[in-house]
This record gives sequence, C-alpha cells and structure tokens, in this order.
Amino acid sequence: NKKEHLMSITIKDVAKKVGVTATTVSMVIRDDPRISSKTKEKVLKAVKEMNYYPNQIGRSLVKGKTNVIAVASSMFYGPFKIDIFNGIDTGVVETEYTTLHFSARAEQEAELLKEIVYGRRADGVIAINMRTEKDTLQAYKETGLPIVFVEETFEGFSGVKGDSFKGAYKAADRFIKTGKKSIGLISSVYTHLSCVIDREKGFMQALADNGIKYDEKKTLRSTTYNFQEGQDLMDKIIHDKIQVDSVFCSAGDLVAMGMIKRAKEKGVKIPGDIAIIGYDGLDTGSLVTPSLTTLKQPVVSMGRAAFDMLKKLMEEKDVKKEIKEFEPELIIRESA
Repeated sequence: NKKEHLMSITIKDVAKKVGVTATTVSMVIRDDPRISSKTKEKVLKAVKEMNYYPNQIGRSLVKGKTNVIAVASSMFYGPFKIDIFNGIDTGVVETEYTTLHFSARAEQEAELLKEIVYGRRADGVIAINMRTEKDTLQAYKETGLPIVFVEETFEGFSGVKGDSFKGAYKAADRFIKTGKKSIGLISSVYTHLSCVIDREKGFMQALADNGIKYDEKKTLRSTTYNFQEGQDLMDKIIHDKIQVDSVFCSAGDLVAMGMIKRAKEKGVKIPGDIAIIGYDGLDTGSLVTPSLTTLKQPVVSMGRAAFDMLKKLMEEKDVKKEIKEFEPELIIRESA
C-alpha cells in the first residue's frame, strides 16, 4: 500500500538505504557542518526519492520552537473569518512561519485553546471570536505563550476588534435620519460575544438618543449567518406581520442579501416598504438589486494587524499588550 508506505518511512529507512547511521541522516537534515558534502548529497537524494518528511513535532521538542502559528476560531462567521485569514496570510508569507487552523464547536472553544497551550502545538496563537474561560486565560498568562484575540478581546491581552458599538449606532442613525420610525434588528443567538452585545448597545443608544422607544418583539436572532437564513427571516417578518419599516441586519451582509432576495419575491419594496442595512461591507453587496447599504469593516487590515501584533509578541521582550479598535464605515448604496 503506497499511502501506508509514505506514512511509515522513518529516518532509519533512509539511513539503511544510504548505508549510514540514523544520527548521520539527522545531522544532514539539521544541516550540520560536520558531515561531508558527498555524504550530504547522498542522504538528501535518498530523502527526496523516498519522500521522507522529518517529524516536525519531534524536532520542535528538541528546539523548543515549532515555527507554527495556531489560528483558532469558532465555527461561524463565514466571510469575516476568511478575510481575517487573508489578512493574517499577508503577514505569514513574509516569514518562516506556517499557520495551522483549529476550528471548534461553541462548547469546546475554551478547551481547544487549552489544548494548544498545554500541547505546545504552536509558538503563538490568534484566536478569532473564541469563547474563553478564566482558567484558559490563566494558562496563557502562566506559560507566557503569546496570543492575540480577534473580536472577542480580553483585558491584559493583545487584541484586535471592530468598533461594533459605533458601527451599529451609525446604522440606526441612518434609518432615523431618513425618516424611519419602526426599526427592527437581526442580531445573533451568540449573546455571550462582545461584538453582539456592543452592536445591540450601539443600536439601542442611537434610538434612545432620538427619543425612539425600542420594541423587543422587533428583534430576531440569527444562528448560521448565511443567505438562506436571511430568506427565512424575511419570511418570518412577513408571516408574523412584524411591523417594521427598516431592519438593521447586524448578523451580516449574507443574511441581509437573503432578506432582500425574499422581499423582492414577495413583492415587498426595498427600501420603500422596508429599508435594510447590513454589516461587513462585502463587495457582493453591490451586486444584489437594490444594492446593499452596509457597514464596512477593514477586516483584512484587522487580520494583518493581529499577525503583526503576534509576531512582535513572539520575537520581542516586554511588548505592551494593547487592544486595537477599527471603526467601520457606512457604505450607502440603495437599500437604505
């Protein structure tokens, strides 16, 4: 079995083929100057022919360094997460580091972060929207393993986040300025996340500042943040006769685009009957008709900032831990 054969090739097999000791092979791989160039050439040729990959974990235990950055994230937030990855990668390609992606279901997030720190799986961690417990944070403090949190940030740790309060405030303010009176909200079921809490707070604050009383019945919650769910939520608004003349879709642009599609199918005019504002600033929002008014977060820049912060933490001593906030920009298109 070829696949099994590839999996099971060891340093001893390479040594046997070349007729040297396993130690010699190991020294060649580490580029030890004590090995003659003739032997080196023979060993490297065999390594290539046999498809031998040195065990990174074994080597990292000896060196105490993995050159791996763990990017840990919860399962949701499709487009946001991809753009954060893109931002991280713009930094990674300029270095010797490689990234490993760890994804966890909601209830296992804190556990996953602990596994990374105690298993010494990486030299540094970027955690995207991860639920964390006190003992997890304590583990990172005690081991000193560098970590940067994205969106869900913590006091005393480095982090990068969008200013969700300000973003949501701008959305509600736009509705009010354009004469909307009965404003609905699509929020998230993940009510423990600070970005969800902050968006709700910003939204409510804008209403309060304009003397508008908020009606709790006008809040719907999203679980999957996708296009299909947007269609379902618009169905619910129509079916349950939820009286809104505008909806702030804080759950993201994909949901908002699904809402627009279903509204059009059902003869609901956007923005005439219901104005809609999304959150993310996806380029695809300009492709739907009417095009989507949204809050654009500089997500790729946020990912890059997280990487730069982590690199600093990994490579320099006594780095000041800070949380960097990015303000979203209101992109006015046709839907509001």
